[in-house]
Amino acid sequence: MMKRIESIDVIRGISIMGILFMNIVGFHMNELYTHPLDHFHTSIDRFLYYLDVLFVHNSFYPIFSFLFGFGLAIMAANIKERGGNFLPILYRRVFALLIFGMLHGLFIFYGDILNVYAVLGMIAIIFLLLPNIVSLITATIISVLYLLINLILVVAAIVEPQMLQFTSSEESKHWIDVMRSGDIGKIITLNQQFFLENFSALSVTGIFSYGLSVLPFILFGMYAMRANLIQRINLNKKVSITIALISFIIGLLIKYYTIYANLNMFSGQAFIFYGGTFVAISYFIATVLVCKYKPIYTYLKPFQRAGKMSFTLYITQSVIMFIIFYVFKLYAKLSLVEVYMIAIFIVIIELIFASLYLKRYKYGPLEYVWRKITYLK
Repeated sequence: MMKRIESIDVIRGISIMGILFMNIVGFHMNELYTHPLDHFHTSIDRFLYYLDVLFVHNSFYPIFSFLFGFGLAIMAANIKERGGNFLPILYRRVFALLIFGMLHGLFIFYGDILNVYAVLGMIAIIFLLLPNIVSLITATIISVLYLLINLILVVAAIVEPQMLQFTSSEESKHWIDVMRSGDIGKIITLNQQFFLENFSALSVTGIFSYGLSVLPFILFGMYAMRANLIQRINLNKKVSITIALISFIIGLLIKYYTIYANLNMFSGQAFIFYGGTFVAISYFIATVLVCKYKPIYTYLKPFQRAGKMSFTLYITQSVIMFIIFYVFKLYAKLSLVEVYMIAIFIVIIELIFASLYLKRYKYGPLEYVWRKITYLK
């Protein structure tokens, strides 16, 4: 049985909190309908949003996708070591995740990512039957193909960003009016429509778009686990640090263009995607390395516990934000400072909850249910 890798839990815990700082902006204001800078007028709000774009936006989802593939590979290896067949177990796991994700996307938050992991996981599991190099080659080919497709968007965003506006002002006004109304039925209905049209992987367009943008990260994660990447990072510290620094600088420069050109989230999506990917690489390597130093790792222990129950915390975040912004009618009414204060409060509460809960129980509540469905025991 493979020993649990503590740095992976730390990275997962940090990522789930980083994702919160991105999702809470979307919960408070749909960034595809409204450019936040049209709403956040104070200098401190704009400064905080720029920091969010540079250091948070799409800088944690790649890590989470990577870790999803990494986790599937660990499970498959452990099951094989026990002499079992990992296929039915892993497929039950991703099917259960699909159910959770669809419920989350339809009734709580349109930006659900769990359904995406589940659908792509059904494809990715097949690669665990193949030589590890196949995962690397496939992920690389898909990434290059997606880059070539995105070159069109990159050029368009540079030449004429207004061509890439997502929707009309009437749709934006309708969205804001409904989300501010406090009418939970209407809010859920509109949320469902937006989720099914833009974030569900259960469609041809969904599988195609997410297959190009997310599947490579999952496959890279599978490859990394089977290639023992964590150990290689720790054994080659100088090279790893150099890669992390270069990736960080490149990522920030790419992301900065969205600020420089004042692009909204839709017209600047390619810059956010690739810049965030480079920043994610630097975050991943840095966390793996610092976890080897016990004084630092001691301070990261709360995130390690959060990482062990990230599924529960991810859903909990959405429930809390749903109540705050929709039930209490605070949608698009707060400053970004206030929004981030709420995010910090949620982070503190979840870190404390995870630490206390795991002192008594081995798995988080949703992790326990998910595990029961996975192993049928």
